[in-house]
Amino acid sequence: MRESELLLKKIIPPKTREERDCFSNEDIIAELNQEQIKYIEKRLIELLETDNDYLIAETLVHIKSEKSIPAIFKQLKKSSSSFEKIKWASFINEIRNGDKEMELIAYNECKKMEFIYEIQGIVFCDLIKFKSPRIEKEIEKYVEHKYFLVNHYAKLVLNYNGYSDNKNQTDDSKKWWEFWK
Repeated sequence: MRESELLLKKIIPPKTREERDCFSNEDIIAELNQEQIKYIEKRLIELLETDNDYLIAETLVHIKSEKSIPAIFKQLKKSSSSFEKIKWASFINEIRNGDKEMELIAYNECKKMEFIYEIQGIVFCDLIKFKSPRIEKEIEKYVEHKYFLVNHYAKLVLNYNGYSDNKNQTDDSKKWWEFWK
């Protein structure tokens, strides 16, 4: 049991910049056996009940945990901002490989968005995962936004006028969306 808890701490390090900066737990998860995955899944769901840590949810998405959907949905319901709601809805959408209810939530929240900070444009990376024409039309409204990062991410996810093709010329081995997995 102690060994499993240490493994859990490797998979979900503390929420410090030093621990989380450029962190990925995909290699660790790839090495787990079925018993370890079941234990980690159970513990992550328990943690998510009280902690709205996106890394926990991303890990559950990575292991395609259907059992985690109620806990993720609980976090969605607790969310107050459109950005948070879109993020939580995108997790459920990814686990289910498409979910009309989550797409509707994301669409409605997208229509309400007001960008206060430039960095908030990264929400388009979650929105594009819904593969929804009506969400894409909403994103299109931001390609000329006054904040650079807002219009940058809108253009990037839509590949507006070949925008993301130009950004990928330096690294043909990865597509733009692989950088946000």
